[in-house]
Amino acid sequence: MGKVYGILGWINFYSFTENKEKIFSYLPWFILKNKAWEIIQLKNWKKHNNRFIIQINNIIDRSIANKWTNTEIFINKNQLPQLKQDEYYWDDIIKCKVFNVTKKYLGTVINLINNKHNDILLLQNECEKKNIKKIMIPFVIGKIIQKIDIKNKIIIVKWN
Repeated sequence: MGKVYGILGWINFYSFTENKEKIFSYLPWFILKNKAWEIIQLKNWKKHNNRFIIQINNIIDRSIANKWTNTEIFINKNQLPQLKQDEYYWDDIIKCKVFNVTKKYLGTVINLINNKHNDILLLQNECEKKNIKKIMIPFVIGKIIQKIDIKNKIIIVKWN
C-alpha cells in the first residue's frame, strides 16, 4: 500500500497482478504485523489514474491510514487460479538454480523483470565471494529456457 489519499482514510494501492483489477478477487488479504498474520477487511476500492485507492474497515481518517502506508499485502496462494502446463507463477521461479545446457551453474533467480516483449530472469551468482555477479536472461521458453523443474527448483537455459 502506498501513501494516504485524501482526508477520509483512503490509501493509494498498487497491484502487481497481470490483470490489475484481479487482485480484488483474491480476498482476504493479509499483512504481517508484529510477527503475526492479520486479515485486512477491505471496505471499498476505486480505480484512480493508473492505480487504485482503497478503504480498509475502521480506517476513517488520514492519521489512522498513515500507519498503513508502505505495507505489503499477501494472499493465500491457494486463491490463485490453477495454471496450464508450462505456465508458472513468478514466486515459483524465484530461488531456482539456473544452469546452461553444458551444466555450468549461472546463478540463482532473485527476481523477474517484466518488459513489453518478454519477462527477464535476474540471476545472482555467488560462486566467487569477491565478485557477486548479476545476470539477466530473457524468459523465452523453447529458444532460451530449455527446461523448468519447479519441484527441484532448477532451470536449464541455452545461454553462455
